[in-house]
Amino acid sequence: MPPSHPIDYPICLRLEGRRVLLVGGGTIAEGRALAVLEAGAQLRVVSPEATATLRQLATEGRLEWLPRPYAPCDVRGFHLVLAAADDASVGPQVAQEARALGIWVNTADVPELCDFTLPSVGRRGPITVAISTAGQAPALARRLRRELTARVATHHVWLARLSGWLRRHLPAGPQRQRLLKGVVEGDIGALLARGERRAAWARLRMELKTLKSPGDAT
Repeated sequence: MPPSHPIDYPICLRLEGRRVLLVGGGTIAEGRALAVLEAGAQLRVVSPEATATLRQLATEGRLEWLPRPYAPCDVRGFHLVLAAADDASVGPQVAQEARALGIWVNTADVPELCDFTLPSVGRRGPITVAISTAGQAPALARRLRRELTARVATHHVWLARLSGWLRRHLPAGPQRQRLLKGVVEGDIGALLARGERRAAWARLRMELKTLKSPGDAT
C-alpha cells in the first residue's frame, strides 16, 4: 500500500557560495536566513519589511535586502528559493515560477508547494542532527531534535573531528576504512568517552604505526 504522503529523501546540501533567494522578512524568514547564512550561502532577501535582525545583517553586508514586494523573475539566477512571506498569496507565485525554471523551492507551512522540506536541526561541532516529519509535524520534529542533540556528547565531536583529520591525511583504502571504524567503535572511542585523551592519542599513534608498517617494509 503506497504511503498517504510523500516520503522525503534526506540529503545535506552544501550551500557555500551558492545564491539563495528568500522571499519574506518576518520571524519565519529570519530563521531561514540565519540557517542558510550559517551554511555559507550568498543570500538575497526580498520583502517590503524585515525584522531587526535581518536589517542588521543587511547593514553588515552579510545579506542583500531588497525592500519591496516580490516581482516576477526574481527567482532567476538562484540555486535555491525559500518562500516565507506573511502574505499567503505570495508563496504559490514564487513556487510556480521557481519550478518552471527548474529551481528547487520551499514554501513555509505549505508542504504541497515544497520540492524539499526543512528538518529541525541541531549542531554540535561538525555533527548535524536533523529530524524531519515530511512537513507533517514540525513541533514533534523540534522535540525529537532537542532530545537527540542532547545525546551528542563532547567525545562524539572529538571523534568526528579526528575521523575527518584521518581522512584528509591517510590514503583511501581498506586499511583506512578499518582504522576509521576502529576509532569509533574500538578502544580509542571508548577512551575518549571516558575523557582519557592522552591514552586515546597514544593508542592512535600505535594504530598509525601498524598501518604504515606494511608499506615501510616494501
